Amino acid sequence: MSSLKQLSVALLATVTGIDAKSVAITTLYTVPPGKRLIPMGVMIRCTGFTVGAKAVQAIASFGSNSATWDNYLNSVTYTISAVQMCIYDAVFDAEYTSVAAGGLFKISIETGSDATTENWAVSLFGFLV
Repeated sequence: MSSLKQLSVALLATVTGIDAKSVAITTLYTVPPGKRLIPMGVMIRCTGFTVGAKAVQAIASFGSNSATWDNYLNSVTYTISAVQMCIYDAVFDAEYTSVAAGGLFKISIETGSDATTENWAVSLFGFLV
């Protein structure tokens, strides 16, 4: 029997401890052998937050292109105002290529928030073909 990840949109991965204050690239998912990833969207959940004098929101991209990791969601501003707040962002707004076996899907924090503390858990939703 096929796994649920091939029969429906599924939660494929969750990565915790992403510091939204720091410019960095983090791997969210590696496509298994013999499969292709069709990413549907990402859920950002704030797991740690202290506002301080926050005036700058984090800007992040998501993708599988190794140069910039931004071919699915490019330079999006994510406004977080408290712990446990969630933002879902779908990748349906443009034509895109599925991610081949062994490919990586990553988040790139391009501009860090200036909150005193801002930590994220990021979940990837999609399916495999």
